[in-house]
Amino acid sequence: MAMRGPHPLLLLPLVQLVACLALASGQPCITQNRLFIRHHVNNPRTPAPNPRAYCSMMMRRRGIYGKLINTFIHASIPSINNVCFGGGTPFPSGLRWSNLSFAITTCIYNSSTRSYTGTYLSSRILIRCCQGRPVYYEERILLPPRV
Repeated sequence: MAMRGPHPLLLLPLVQLVACLALASGQPCITQNRLFIRHHVNNPRTPAPNPRAYCSMMMRRRGIYGKLINTFIHASIPSINNVCFGGGTPFPSGLRWSNLSFAITTCIYNSSTRSYTGTYLSSRILIRCCQGRPVYYEERILLPPRV
């Protein structure tokens, strides 16, 4: 006798297959890229009276206040994405070193004062890419040059 009516259990393997294909299709890269943008991209730079005020304001706005070090890149998303292609050079550990300098602001948290110091810089950036999109910013504490 033939089955009649809806049979949701027969659809379960199909739903699981679609879910697996969605995950394998780069969904994690898109999610990580969105997080990268939220944590590291601010273009144009939001006006603030000084770097310290900028860092305090931006870290609160982005929901990452208390993070020890964070850098904001003041450039368009396409120009940052370009580092994942011809605008960047392969670097160890799967990172890419930008060929050009970017306007950035580095924010460093002082846990004893519970406040940030900020520095506006122009620097090359070091990022990790996933399917042509930045997903990780390699924070570097810049030391003063030796004399």
